[in-house]
Amino acid sequence: MATHDDYPGASSKTDRHGRERWRYRGKGRGAKEISLPGQPGESAFEAAYLKAAQGAPAATVTALPGGLAPKSFGHAFVILKQSPEWLALDELTHSKNIREIETFLAAKPDATAPLTWRDVPVEYLTIRHIRDFLKPYHARSPTKAKHLLVGLRKLIRTAINEEWTDYDPSYGLSITIPATEGHRPWPREYREQFEAYHNPGTAARTAYALALWLGNRRSDVAHLRWDQIVRETVETADGGVETVEAFDFRQRKNRKRNGGKEMFLKITASLAEALSPLDRSKGGTVLKSSFGEPYSEKALGNRMREWCEEAGIPKGYSLHGLRKSLGVHLAESGASARQIQDVLGHSSMAESDKYVRMANKKRLATDALNVVEEREARRAARPKLAVVK
Repeated sequence: MATHDDYPGASSKTDRHGRERWRYRGKGRGAKEISLPGQPGESAFEAAYLKAAQGAPAATVTALPGGLAPKSFGHAFVILKQSPEWLALDELTHSKNIREIETFLAAKPDATAPLTWRDVPVEYLTIRHIRDFLKPYHARSPTKAKHLLVGLRKLIRTAINEEWTDYDPSYGLSITIPATEGHRPWPREYREQFEAYHNPGTAARTAYALALWLGNRRSDVAHLRWDQIVRETVETADGGVETVEAFDFRQRKNRKRNGGKEMFLKITASLAEALSPLDRSKGGTVLKSSFGEPYSEKALGNRMREWCEEAGIPKGYSLHGLRKSLGVHLAESGASARQIQDVLGHSSMAESDKYVRMANKKRLATDALNVVEEREARRAARPKLAVVK
């Protein structure tokens, strides 16, 4: 009888045909003996050994092309990447999901496990495994842990769709992310400071203007083109007619899923001023690097941080914060939630309504305190009565 240092509890013996057969026997009286397919180091053997060592019944496993165990998390990932759900995602979401899922696939179920989650059958997963996996990430960054859980759930959902399992062990598991300020709107003083440092005609000022005066996300700032500018006659709310120059385009967000939301955004005087020094003759994207090339979305985010640092803008103010600045400006100017939705391209008014509620809250509170202040001023202006004895 032979044993293997990497697989405690496993032993082998040679049958009457001269073939080496492995088995697993747990500790304790009454422990059952479980046959293990293949040889140590093979994916079928490792998957069956892991299930047996954890007390689950062994299953016959046949390796797929590429060394993947059938019905494993690695197998689920292959199927997920061919699904309509996956193909509808944009490139940034793809890369983020791949990063999170690969982190899980490369992890071990426990420190002594001889294989990673990539080779483990999905049905083996328990809520305890999920908690143990997420625990160190949650301690450092709840946001990271939540993203990992989202990626893992995509694999579990794939396995359920393939009828490998009918149970989602992550059901009911939630991760609370501490409230943060998110992307902060830029106050006027910082906007003026950025504009004073970066002149019209520079890439910095162009990116800033597209984000602020169109409310564009980073993906749209990077991809907006000159040929998307149109001149159209628009009937205004007061019944008048106005010929406007505007960007007519589809948002990059959800482009693979539904084509992206259609946008028609007027070029305001402030935006026109920022765009006027630029050369339109070569076409292409409005925003170009010093080499005349478009920015990738990731490169634009990094470059914006550098431009802010050069202008002395404190950390925490981003390109997306300029989009929020426009939302605040619109709400404080009396725009409705529907108008803000159409400018910023929100999928529903729920997000746009937040700007309106905050503006109304500030307006109502200020008006109320103004009443108190005026009353006190009138009281102070009254002649004081003198007491005559």
